[in-house]
Amino acid sequence: MQKIAVVVDSTAVIDKDLLENNNNLYSLPLQLLMDDMSFKDGINITPSEFCSKMNECTNLPTTSQPPIGDVLNLFEKIVNKYDHIIYITISSKLSGTFQTGVMAKNQVSNDKIIVFDSLFTSTIQKQMALTTLELIKNGSSLEDILKNLEYIRANSKIYLVVDDLAHLRRTGRISLSASSFGKLLNIKPILSFEDGEIIFKNKVRTLGKVYNSLIELIESDKLTPNSKIIIAHANGYDYALKLKEKISEVYPDYTVLIEELSPVISVHTGVRSFGLSWVY
Repeated sequence: MQKIAVVVDSTAVIDKDLLENNNNLYSLPLQLLMDDMSFKDGINITPSEFCSKMNECTNLPTTSQPPIGDVLNLFEKIVNKYDHIIYITISSKLSGTFQTGVMAKNQVSNDKIIVFDSLFTSTIQKQMALTTLELIKNGSSLEDILKNLEYIRANSKIYLVVDDLAHLRRTGRISLSASSFGKLLNIKPILSFEDGEIIFKNKVRTLGKVYNSLIELIESDKLTPNSKIIIAHANGYDYALKLKEKISEVYPDYTVLIEELSPVISVHTGVRSFGLSWVY
């Protein structure tokens, strides 16, 4: 059986227990800058700590990808321990993390390292990592693992609800015109990931209609008992719990998980944002 390592960036929100229970799993932190203080996402700041600090900071926080030195150091440290390394990154259309991974791979090993662009982030990126770890334990080949990653990428959805589009506009993750439109009409936009980018999906005026729209979207995809349903939030657990209750009315026998968004993602979505995702 081949020895394969799984590397993710911190937007996948891999908790300490998961890292401790899988010695072939590694996480590379993105960087946060808040009022001249630097933090490593998920290492010296938690999602809940970030949300508190974000409300207190004088200037809006900024983010940056893992420094290439950190990626090189990890690859060089583990490359001889494994037959292959699979690095699953946040969408290349949202961050330079994927490109930096490719640069590091080219310097360390073209043959042993695969840098996989998730075209998503957060919950779907984490599901990719979990599935990969399970396949490795079951002795699956590298080819089968990559096919499964491609399947998840092609058969997943993320929908995101934010209170204020200004954060996404400020950080360049959505257009100025779209942000202004949302603010002027005082709407609650439902955004979606399409080909790795964040776009408008729907526009509603009340939270109740947000829930109804999300339920309509998930019902239209006709999930199977093998489907994974995950809700994520940035200091919006009450929103997430309410959405879970509504989903459970439609899919009473399905497991619906609630997770936190990473601080890096919360910089762009803002506090009190939440999202719904699933893998068919």
